[in-house]
Amino acid sequence: MAPAAPHTKSTSIDWDSQLQDEPLYQTYRDMVITEEIKRQTVCRLGRCADDSIAWRTGEKGGVGGTLWQELPAVRHSGVLEQLSPAECKRQESMFEVLTSEASYLRSLRVLTEHFMESRDLDETLIIRDKKTLFSNILHVREVSERFLKDLENRVEEGPVISDICDIICHHAEHSFRIYIDYVRNQTYQEKIYSTLMQRNTEFATVISRLQDSPRCQRLPFVSFLLLPFQRITRIKMLTENILKRTQEGSKQERTASEALAAVSKIVKDCNTQVGKMKQMEELIHMAKMLDFKKLRAVAVISQNRYLEKRGELQDLARGSAMFTFRSKNTNIYLLLFNDLLILTTKSNSPDRYVVIDHAYRSLVQVQSVAKESQVLKKCFFLIMLENHEGRMTKRLLKAPTESDKHRWMAAFPNPTTPKDDLEEVVYEDW
Repeated sequence: MAPAAPHTKSTSIDWDSQLQDEPLYQTYRDMVITEEIKRQTVCRLGRCADDSIAWRTGEKGGVGGTLWQELPAVRHSGVLEQLSPAECKRQESMFEVLTSEASYLRSLRVLTEHFMESRDLDETLIIRDKKTLFSNILHVREVSERFLKDLENRVEEGPVISDICDIICHHAEHSFRIYIDYVRNQTYQEKIYSTLMQRNTEFATVISRLQDSPRCQRLPFVSFLLLPFQRITRIKMLTENILKRTQEGSKQERTASEALAAVSKIVKDCNTQVGKMKQMEELIHMAKMLDFKKLRAVAVISQNRYLEKRGELQDLARGSAMFTFRSKNTNIYLLLFNDLLILTTKSNSPDRYVVIDHAYRSLVQVQSVAKESQVLKKCFFLIMLENHEGRMTKRLLKAPTESDKHRWMAAFPNPTTPKDDLEEVVYEDW
């Protein structure tokens, strides 16, 4: 349950009527960006103000459609003449959380009622694709509805808003993790939408028609899918604004700091999930590219694996106790993961690579070339202490540039200062 209210409700507000002019969230977000650009421009000209809210003016100078000062209970109470300008700005900052949540919920309802519940759209989708496309958006909407209701109840307690950061903190700790689940699916969501638009003409036709609806305000369908992540990051920024305008050392400052920490953790976890899903998509793509042929295959796809570096090098020589220079240099393509190194060559098939060796990263070392002649510039030794066959192998590789060489060498341990490794090189026929 939400935190207990410190006061009983003193007035009832018709929120549907009061917030009827709130724009869809995409429009609100565009207003925010425009206001920030204006503010930064003014700052560069040396006339920087600390915010753009037109408090006490009665004009809609803020980024939302409704201001706290415009509420009838506020106008009739006389508090605008009693509160300091700084406190009025704090009141507007808190009230913007409510008005922007109302805009956000309005857009979520367009997504769920206008798009997801469309019978015409439903007929173009199989159940699995629809589930991927809309993810857990209904649960996200339910969380928004509860959050907005708690904010409305708090504002109804009196003309002066006591605090809302306790509400933000409560929902961040108990409800907002639903955003992490939504963001986790976003990579697949974007992929299935792109596939449907390219291959399912009926789906594309219905989406186009729904986007042209007045209710949708001609906003693209994709903009609605992106709402949840945009919203949770905005809540963090709004909480920062409240904290900035709260008296230092006060109870409200402590509450605002706790709320900011809780929301920041949600945003951080969302960003982590975005990164993990992109890494998994990259691994799946890599696995499809690799051909192990007669080598013992290794499972590339793993929850804890991610690609760190890849690139093409020249394989000049190979050996163990003795080296053999190749009569013809071979280009090899290295794939370096956080725990694995795979060496490949390009296949005759497009976008395919033949695996020629692999080893766990912990069993790979590098060495500098002791006596660098002109031909051995940009070269280094790559040592697999134990490759896929359980044997030690050593390759002399040449990077495209000196900086590339240093970057590759920095990725592996260099245990000892090398002796003259080239004393034991055997040349093939040139």
